[in-house]
Amino acid sequence: MSRPSRVAYEQSELDWNRLRRYAQKVARETRAPRGTRQVVERSERVRQVRSGPFGLFTRQETYTVDVPRTETDEFWVLQTRSWHKKERGQGNQADEDLTELYDYCLTVKGGLTVRVTSETDAFFKGALTFSDRTTSERPMTADDVMLFDFEPERYYREKGRFTIETNRDPDRRQLKHHAKGVGLSLALKQLHQR
Repeated sequence: MSRPSRVAYEQSELDWNRLRRYAQKVARETRAPRGTRQVVERSERVRQVRSGPFGLFTRQETYTVDVPRTETDEFWVLQTRSWHKKERGQGNQADEDLTELYDYCLTVKGGLTVRVTSETDAFFKGALTFSDRTTSERPMTADDVMLFDFEPERYYREKGRFTIETNRDPDRRQLKHHAKGVGLSLALKQLHQR
């Protein structure tokens, strides 16, 4: 099979309307399961407790219990990329571990979004002393769509106190498809056929 032409790719147009219509169709018709996770909620309960001499009296007592339940995601993950940086602290400084996970998703309503989960962990003298996790969501841009058209660029660099490892960016030398948006269309098609 011949390699896709970079010139033809650059001259192609990204057809947002077609992609969005197809994404909505896939969201309506796919039978693929969505991700799930266990969530524990605290629930307050009331019980009757006997008290007094010979248990002649009753009183109400409030207590809490952990109630586990399963939550289903409101999206399917089409592709995941990541960025990870470690920094070794000098002297009394803490070591930091920063991670960003990029999930390129199809929502149950047919939207194309990017979910970014950022985690920051700080270790002081080898023990975890600070941890923060945030998740944000935004609509896919043309640059996000074009990530599907290239192989991910795998990058690892260790310099002094810093280590960076990522596959977040596209490898512009390794084009996979002949036109813009074909990679995302194929990812949607694969989800549709599951």
